[in-house]
Amino acid sequence: MPLPALIAIIVISILIVGIAVAVALKPKPVAQRLCGSCRRVLGAGWTKCLFCGWELPAAIPRLEFIGGPLAGQTFPLHEDVTTIGSVAGNSIVLADPGVSRKHIGIRKAGSAYELADLGSTNGVYVNGYRVPKKILAPGDILRIGSSELVFQIG
Repeated sequence: MPLPALIAIIVISILIVGIAVAVALKPKPVAQRLCGSCRRVLGAGWTKCLFCGWELPAAIPRLEFIGGPLAGQTFPLHEDVTTIGSVAGNSIVLADPGVSRKHIGIRKAGSAYELADLGSTNGVYVNGYRVPKKILAPGDILRIGSSELVFQIG
């Protein structure tokens, strides 16, 4: 193969590699949040549209059951105090012999949610530790009787 043809192949190869690298390093578009009313782009820290006044909906805290008789179900925490126990009258009724009649309570404390054992026999475990009280963080895993649930916000 003549030298000029070899040089041409090398130059074309370098160009192709350069184009591939440029495409790979191209910045990805950033997802923009839009106002739910006027559809304008919201600033990164905005909780309210400065153009029309629309407010972002508040994140809804919830309990997602991942094990036990209510596995796959989600319960939003709308009340000031949510109780979990084995008898009617609780916000969430868990038919489980390891759950006391009034086992735990979760109350809204300002912007936080506090879990309290209500004198149960078997206790409540958060992330594997038995606790009498705890301020919950998103992703905390609770175990009550044979049930496991995850505290989520958003």
